[in-house]
Amino acid sequence: MDIERVFALHKFFSCRRYPAPLDDILDHLDISKNTFHIARNFMCDVLGAPIKNQRGLGYFYDLQEDETYELPGLWFSGKEIVSLAILEQLNETLQPEVIKQLLQPISERLKQLLQKQNITQQDWQNRIKVASQWQRLCEPEHFANVAHALLTRQQLEIDYWHWRTGATNKRIISPQRLIYYRDNWYLDAWCHQKQALRTFLLDAIRQANQLELTAVSIEAKQLDAHVMPGYGIFSGQVQGIAQLKFSAKISRRVSRESWHPNQLSEWTDAGEYLLSISYSDTRELVRDILHFGSDIEVLTPETLRHEIKHELEITLKKYV
Repeated sequence: MDIERVFALHKFFSCRRYPAPLDDILDHLDISKNTFHIARNFMCDVLGAPIKNQRGLGYFYDLQEDETYELPGLWFSGKEIVSLAILEQLNETLQPEVIKQLLQPISERLKQLLQKQNITQQDWQNRIKVASQWQRLCEPEHFANVAHALLTRQQLEIDYWHWRTGATNKRIISPQRLIYYRDNWYLDAWCHQKQALRTFLLDAIRQANQLELTAVSIEAKQLDAHVMPGYGIFSGQVQGIAQLKFSAKISRRVSRESWHPNQLSEWTDAGEYLLSISYSDTRELVRDILHFGSDIEVLTPETLRHEIKHELEITLKKYV
């Protein structure tokens, strides 16, 4: 579709309150009848333009006296609309509910666009599925308060629950960045109590009150240095480099996975995949290693080998 034609046609109708004969439209825009009908159908079907034809008088925008129509800011092709349908399914898996509520108007418009492509709601909702695992629910109100303080650069007072001890304490924080990681939300923030950057589980925030104090802002490079060096969501300085060896039967699949932005890899003559990744905390890394069972071996460091061995011994005792 020639976008310039659409703009010209929109400008033509917006400047007139009464129907314009088709010949006048064609002469004014210097286009053919076929081009006009292609542009008109696109505007009506895809952009929702209120173009009507009053028999014997011509075409016009069918608007009330105090109504206006503006072209939407985003236009999509058929393939792009299908891509948006996949994103809409991703939206259905997001927590909290407030995100779904905010995107609801877009979802409604998407349904209309898909219908124009002869794709039914049943097709795109039942044939495209996004599955979430181990998703922890967070309160919509707390999420909204955190997001608002984050974007308006205000400090927050939060009640934070520690799942290991069950204790809750108050923190004053300056929110820096929201992260959606493995189906859950995390917040990187400057903790005024600890005078350091910390990563908070959003689902562990029991209360979030915005303060009338400007948030401390941390540069993006410093934020990245806080979380990027190590493995997974855990922050801090690198404590070691884990070298992992995967069995030949799963190496081809694992070699296509990204474990860390700075990972290093190589292959053995036996077709085994060797992966080296840095870590600052072993908790998440140990869980992921155990996930592969006998198809993985920690080669180095010895401390990590011992930790994995210890976990396996404890697990084995449960089945004796």
